[in-house]
Amino acid sequence: MKKAAASINQSRMSTSTVIDKAVAFVKPLLDERVQLQRSQHARPIVVGVEGPQGSGKTYSSIRIKHALSEAYPNFNIIQFSLDDFYLTYEQQLAVNSHNEGNVLLQGRGLPGTHDVSLLLKVFEELLANDTSCLPIQIPIYDKSAHNGKGDRQAPATWTKVDKLVDVIIFEGWFNGYMSISNDEDLIKKWHFIKKKQYPKFENITDLQIVDINRNLGRYEAIWKLFDLFICIKTSEINNVYKWRLQQEYELIRVKGRGMSDADVEQFIDRYMPIYYLYYDRLEVIQKRVKSLELNIDESRTLLSSKF
Repeated sequence: MKKAAASINQSRMSTSTVIDKAVAFVKPLLDERVQLQRSQHARPIVVGVEGPQGSGKTYSSIRIKHALSEAYPNFNIIQFSLDDFYLTYEQQLAVNSHNEGNVLLQGRGLPGTHDVSLLLKVFEELLANDTSCLPIQIPIYDKSAHNGKGDRQAPATWTKVDKLVDVIIFEGWFNGYMSISNDEDLIKKWHFIKKKQYPKFENITDLQIVDINRNLGRYEAIWKLFDLFICIKTSEINNVYKWRLQQEYELIRVKGRGMSDADVEQFIDRYMPIYYLYYDRLEVIQKRVKSLELNIDESRTLLSSKF
């Protein structure tokens, strides 16, 4: 238990290099904005941040925001997450019922369990750079509600943006993942994955994967808004299992309770089809948007970077 907690603490110390690289990557565009003297029509800069679960993307995004806010005190820099836009508890129950038998959509997490329309509306208001849109409300999601099934908090508690924004830092575990346009190619890739991982995904059908792929396509309207993209990568995506287990050990240390190792593995199993299908396709968005790639090892230490 102590060893796992130490790993988390060490990972947080090692993120300093990740933060430094990310800040240096974003700064030139902010410097250009300083020269513009914030004209009335200056569109906010959108920085998309991607990283597998447990890679430190949320922690890093918060640190990047703080570092940039210190360097540019006159800028209004905000940070929020794809997780903030999960469906309400009741909406997710409806998704569960409509997709009975599809383990991928039983509960929050995967493409199809977010309110993409609300997310697009919030981005539209933020990017309008118009005081008539203020205040802009960003939802807050409580993952502990309903015994851990989660729910969106009441609108009165949402984050209020009450002045025009200069920089938006938006993070999510599948930010930038691109759907596969041809169903035949999708199914062929999925069959290869199922065979390699047998028998782990035997209960997931081709049709269920097609549904998830179509759901993912709806998020691409968000990716198109990115001006910069920061991609935290690992050469071994199965590190997600180890990272999530470390998080659970830390939770047990603090709260005194949590999931067993087997429960954690089963929890992550539900996400892995998305990683196996789309993680190696991040290069698609990296070619479209100016991107910084940060390659980390199992301990989340930065090995290399490129942009």
